[in-house]
Amino acid sequence: MLWYKGWLETRFRLVFVLAVVTLMLSVQLYGGTKVDVRAVILMAGMSVWLICVFLAAAGIVTQQSLQAAKGLHGSTLFTLTLPVSRFRLLAVRASLGWLEMAGGIAGICCLLWFLFPVIRGAATPQEMIEYAAVLIVCASAFYCITVLLATFLDDLWRVWGSFLCYGAIWWLAYKIPAPASVNIFLAMGDGSPVLAHTMPWTAMAFALGLAAVLFFAALKVVQHREY
Repeated sequence: MLWYKGWLETRFRLVFVLAVVTLMLSVQLYGGTKVDVRAVILMAGMSVWLICVFLAAAGIVTQQSLQAAKGLHGSTLFTLTLPVSRFRLLAVRASLGWLEMAGGIAGICCLLWFLFPVIRGAATPQEMIEYAAVLIVCASAFYCITVLLATFLDDLWRVWGSFLCYGAIWWLAYKIPAPASVNIFLAMGDGSPVLAHTMPWTAMAFALGLAAVLFFAALKVVQHREY
């Protein structure tokens, strides 16, 4: 029931964000400007941020689909009365959102391959699959940032807070260059299989470790918060 309830609350978010990403890629493709590989990869990275923000509303504080609001929604109160632990509530909702995120990123990579000849010329099908895996793993860290914010922020502030956090992390990584072994942005960009033709294993491991820490923090907030 938890999986079905979560799907009903997030399915329109998934459709909406995929439609927006498709529109963004179409504008880039048919916008009349020259498209190179790095520009497409940059757009893909921005699309990943968008997917994480919209699909990681997976804390216990639930909202209606595509409606940002302040305060507790009635669905939250219903969710908290279910005869399951808060850990299970958070785990199910976060897992469902992560699966939707992974599916959305895989869909984006398929669009990149079929829509952009420069991508087909720069990477083999195997490297494109590897690129999708890199995006999914690295995006998990950003996803868990939003999951953590969703445990104590209203839906509206969660959206803005997520973009602010992502932008702040990007700014710090730009101003204080991190080693390639922990640079998630590099792994998703110039260090990705499409451009570097190699897998950034260490950065992916760092992203997974960071995601685990953030999810554990979200769990602690959920367990101790008074709703």
